[in-house]
Formats: sequence, C-alpha cells, structure tokens
Amino acid sequence: MPGADLLLAVPTLVTTKLAEIRTDHEGAPLPAGVYAVAKEDGSIVGYKVRWREEDENGVRRNAAKRFSARKLGSLDRAREEARAYREGAMEIARRGEIVLRSEAAARMTVDDLFKEWLSEHAARNLSERYATDAVRWWDREIAARSIARVRLARLAEDPALITRFHDELSRAGLTASSRVQVLKILRSVLRWGRRRYPRTLTVEFSGLFKLPSQQRQRLIYAADAVALERLVEAVARRQARDPLLPLRDAALVAAMGFTVAARPSEWLHSASWGDVYEDTVEFQRPEGLRGEDDQPREAALDEFESGLKTGARAALLFPNARERLRVYRSALEARCGPQPDHGLVFQALGADGPLWWEDGAPAAWTADDYKRWTARVWRPARERAAKAADVPKGLATMRFYDLRHTAISMALHSTLVMTRHGMDLHNLAAWAGHDVQTLQRRYSHIIARYRATQPIDLTREFARAREERPLKPAGDLPGPQRAAQRRRRARRASVALEQR
Repeated sequence: MPGADLLLAVPTLVTTKLAEIRTDHEGAPLPAGVYAVAKEDGSIVGYKVRWREEDENGVRRNAAKRFSARKLGSLDRAREEARAYREGAMEIARRGEIVLRSEAAARMTVDDLFKEWLSEHAARNLSERYATDAVRWWDREIAARSIARVRLARLAEDPALITRFHDELSRAGLTASSRVQVLKILRSVLRWGRRRYPRTLTVEFSGLFKLPSQQRQRLIYAADAVALERLVEAVARRQARDPLLPLRDAALVAAMGFTVAARPSEWLHSASWGDVYEDTVEFQRPEGLRGEDDQPREAALDEFESGLKTGARAALLFPNARERLRVYRSALEARCGPQPDHGLVFQALGADGPLWWEDGAPAAWTADDYKRWTARVWRPARERAAKAADVPKGLATMRFYDLRHTAISMALHSTLVMTRHGMDLHNLAAWAGHDVQTLQRRYSHIIARYRATQPIDLTREFARAREERPLKPAGDLPGPQRAAQRRRRARRASVALEQR
C-alpha cells in the first residue's frame, strides 16, 4: 500500500526502567546521597545525587540532580561530578539533616534590589512624591557608582563596601544634606532586602550607616499672638480677583497659627469639615477615602498618604482659628451650596467650587499648588505684616511651617504646660504629634514677648491679640505677579529710550 512505508517509518518509543543502586560501576560503595542509575540488565548509565532542602518559605522537600555518562563522556567523569556536587551542596548550609540551596537573590545586584523595592514596596506603601524623589536620587548618585553593580552575596561577605561608599560620596563633594538623602534611600532598600532575603543578606546594615550631621543654617522663627493676627489680616486684605480666596487663605494661616499644633500637610490633606469641632480638630483620613476595614482606597492612597505623617491624631483648636474657618465655610456654601462632612477643609478650588475626583474623592492641593501659594500669598503677606509697629523683628523671613513652631512655643509659655505641679510636656507632645524628646529638641523656642513673665492663658492671649489696633502698614506691597509686570514694563521703557 502507498501508506505502508510511511507507517513503518514512524519511530517507536521504548521506555527503559531505571533503578538506583548503592555501588558504582566498579563495584565500590558510594557515599551517602549518591546513587548509581542502572538499567534492568544492571548496566550503569549515570549517577544521581539526592538531598533534602528547604525552599524560600521554609518548606522541606526532596531534591535531586542527575549526571549522565553520555553527556559527560564517561562513567568516571559522571561519578566524580556527582560526588563533587554532593560535597558542595553540603557546604552551602547545614541544619541537621537539611541542606539549604543558595537563594537566587545571591546573584542579584544592589540595583536589582532597588528596582524590586520600588515595585514591591514603594509603589504600594509610599507616596508618589517620595518614590519619585527616591528614583531621582538613586539615578543621580547611586546607579552610576560601583556599589549599584555589587551582588548581594558579595555585600554580605564584605559589609565594608558601605563604608567605602560613604567615603566615595564625601570625595565627590556632595553636601551633607545630599549625602543624607542618598544614604537614607540606600539604607531603606537594604533594610527591606534584609527582611525579604535573610539567607542572602545575613548582615544587619543599619549600624553601618552614619548619616552626616546637618548644621542648621538659619534659626527657626517663633512669633507671638499679635504677629499671628497681623499675618492673618495681611492675607485677608490682599487683592484678589476672587473674593473667596482671601477668606480661604486667612483661614489657612489662622488654622496653622492658632492650632496646637498642626502641620501644613495635615490641614491640606487630612482635615475634613466633619473633623472640625468646637475646641479640637481631628486629623484622619476622610470617610470618603476609606475602603473596607477602614483602609484607604487605592485611588487616593498616594494623594493623601503625606497628610498623616505620625498617624491619625487630634489637636487643640482656638477661637481665632475657629472663627476664620466659620467665615470661610459660610462664604463657600453661599456660593457652592452646603459642603459635605467628608469634603476637605482646604480642598482644591476650581471655577465652579471644590474639585472632586471621578470616584467621589475630594481633590487636595498638589505640591505645586502649595509652592505657588507660598510664593504668591504667604511671602507678600509676611512682608506686609512685618511693617506693623507692634510685631517683633524677623517676621519678614518667617516660613509658613514656622507657624507650627510658633504654636508649640507659645504653648510652652502657657498654663497648658506650666501647672502648679510643675511642667507637663506629655499632653503637649500628644497634641503636637511628637514625643517629649523631639518636642524639647526641635520645638522649644523662646518668645521675647513672653520671656520672664507668668505663664500665659492661650485663650485670653489670643483674644487680646484680636483686640489690638488693626494692621496699618506703611504701604501695600504689590503681589509677585504685579511686581514682575512692573519690572518688565520698566525694562521695555528703558530699551525704548535707548533706541531713541
């Protein structure tokens, strides 16, 4: 038949049953864990090594590796390879009868570990801004250096590579602040890698990082209650196309200065209308951003992560701030209607009112919004307030974050801390979201107006500051945009005169 030849040409697979014996091809006994592989007729075709190991999850399992005489060229070669492999496996690590195989992570480089840290940890648990800064510092100062190409196994054998990297950064001329940022990122990556691959990174690296001390370049400025009111008035009286914006800005400055004690990120990203009470304000994730089990919704995780630096907490809210917030909310609701409790107090504003994401989450200020606000609103206002006759010197250089230092420093001069039983810093530390040591080290500033006086009552002192004569500076300073516009006009006029 025509198809007979084709049918006969199909190969037939023959299965050969193999057995494992304890003697080699010369009849000599084999070491433990090494077996000869023999056919049914007793001819040996190779050798096999067996051992027990634990995988990365600690589960025991049987493992084996075969050495074929056909591939290696001879039975003698196959036997020697099997013996050497068995001895090498025993030298990797021993736990009684358990032999551990080396992790694949031992072949990873530090740069590979950073990429894994970025995708597995930073993208899920850290804010987008922090992750972006980490990538920028890594690409600029670490990826281009030799430590990025070091394998993790080599780093565990020679931890002094970290010290040499310290010296390399110093020789490169990096400033102390830049070295701190680079070393913090590398330390975070290696700490995470130590938890993820403990069998490879067997060294605790935290003690090898010595962050350079950063000397303070400028003193923190702590104002008094009168200066705070002057700042609020200067912001409220600024010229703006939208009359709602000065009310919002004045409420923000008052909320920072007359709350003990808040951070800008907490007011801008975490405080909702439902969290503002008569005497306190709670900083927590707004209800509209919480998912199941009170966890943040994934869509809003990066946007709101920076708002809660030390977790959810409460702060003292004084009447000066409460009244400004009430005025701002009344004006906002008169234009845009009632505001829901889960809406942010200082939510991003558009032409039609507060902005919302498609999933119903309130839109917070971005980092660029905050930078523009400090340049266009805060800095001109502090220069205007500094011209008042009853404010201390140095107000013109005050940072917006210094309002937090001011609130805590005023509380340190008050009956909130100074009681008849002595000084009680624990309550103030709780209101400030820090421990007592950090409070004393970073936030204890002397205010000239309250030095060598009896402890002040904050409510009375703030009320007295509002009753002082209103702000009457020597003249209104133009905003930064208006000032730039005037400079451009002056330059064009000067060029026109020269051309004539």
